[in-house]
Amino acid sequence: MLFFLSWFLLALISSFVLADVNDAVDRLIAALPGQVQTNDIPPPYNTRFDEANGYDPAAMVYVSSAEDIIIALKICYEEDTPVALRSNGGHSYIGQSTVNGGVIINFSELKSFDVTYNDDGRYVAKMGSGLMLLEVYSRLARHDPPLGLAAGSGSSVGLAGLTSGGGHGLSSAMYGVTSDRIVAAEVVVYNRENGQFELVTATGYNEYSDLLFAVRGGMGGNYGALVSLSYDAFPVTNVVIISGKNFDSNPSLQAQRIKAFQEFMHSDAAGPEMFGIGKFLGGGGIQYSAQCICDDVTGDCTACHGKLDAMQAAVGLANPLRVEQDFGKAMWYWADCTSDSWMDFYPSDGVANCSEEDLQDAMEKCWSFDRDVYGGPYKAKSIYFPKDMSIETLEYLAEASVDPVCQNPGDCVMLLDFYGHVMSEEPEDCDPSDGKCTSFDHRTPGWHLQMLDIWDKDEPTPTDKLAWIQQT
Repeated sequence: MLFFLSWFLLALISSFVLADVNDAVDRLIAALPGQVQTNDIPPPYNTRFDEANGYDPAAMVYVSSAEDIIIALKICYEEDTPVALRSNGGHSYIGQSTVNGGVIINFSELKSFDVTYNDDGRYVAKMGSGLMLLEVYSRLARHDPPLGLAAGSGSSVGLAGLTSGGGHGLSSAMYGVTSDRIVAAEVVVYNRENGQFELVTATGYNEYSDLLFAVRGGMGGNYGALVSLSYDAFPVTNVVIISGKNFDSNPSLQAQRIKAFQEFMHSDAAGPEMFGIGKFLGGGGIQYSAQCICDDVTGDCTACHGKLDAMQAAVGLANPLRVEQDFGKAMWYWADCTSDSWMDFYPSDGVANCSEEDLQDAMEKCWSFDRDVYGGPYKAKSIYFPKDMSIETLEYLAEASVDPVCQNPGDCVMLLDFYGHVMSEEPEDCDPSDGKCTSFDHRTPGWHLQMLDIWDKDEPTPTDKLAWIQQT
């Protein structure tokens, strides 16, 4: 496998000299009229990387085709102008979706969506790189038969950025991380041989297989500009979700409970149908959330209810919320946009049957709610643990959640995401002579700890919270 690609996006991985970008912006305006924004450029979702914090882009270019991308990259390359790619909202933990003094290329208008039924019985969804997860889930739910995507719960997270980093969510124990089921990608790359940017299609078996390897989990924006991704979608029926909290602030007791949760999730009693999350709450307590995938033919959920009964007993949950619903609606639930979760923006006729106008209106409301509630400054850290986390480690995390800086449940967020079953298996859908098929390396069964410090948009950067996340 050629890790150093002969095809790569030179404009993004070269060392740029910050020069006067006015010439580049003038050329972009002339070449792409009506598509260049120079004032009031929207900040990324994580406003820790906004103008007030020193990230002041010179322009944002809204592209609607591969040709637009090639034009924009060619101009920026020729003018030595730094570039950042933003698939849509800009959720990058490390600020990859913005650039100070440079040009952001925004992919939010690349929203093509098409499903093909292949001779091998697979439904392959070819999706534009500007789609957000709620759009993808909803488009797949409107297909006959309904289809699913194994990805996250953030409604406004961009498909391209998520997939480039691997991506996981409530269906991943059975269907792998998001990048595992990518079978092709259209990518704009820089061809060093002819000195041109051009569009190529990478698969696991053609001359660009090393590029697809890199795109599948190698982090976004490093190898090319994604135009579309083709995903091996899976038929879906119903799921059962469960969510409940233990508010006891005793770290020792909470460590014992989450240890029982971990042991259950990695047991045969849970199986690949189950995915679970343990969320330490600021000020003490743990929220347990899980999803079980029902029979993929009949939609019967009897077995799932038995699994959830066992999980509920293992962690001592009293009166948790439990809802049986179709897969598509469950994705709106996890986005906090149904009556059972937080705000009820779900179309009254259901995603599968509502009009396109009603669907778009509902999605816009959900995205607006998401940005109002969750969009803002935050700092994150991720750590992978093996499945046999010690009781001492879990007690340490429980104690950290009651640190004096963690006054409210939304402060000092710590999420323990399940990692196991199919997520731990490297796909074998490429030329075996090239080695691994994906560049995603986190295959050891265990737990992914996501830590987030969150503060209000108008609040000064909290040095005490930043110290907490650094030291924990």
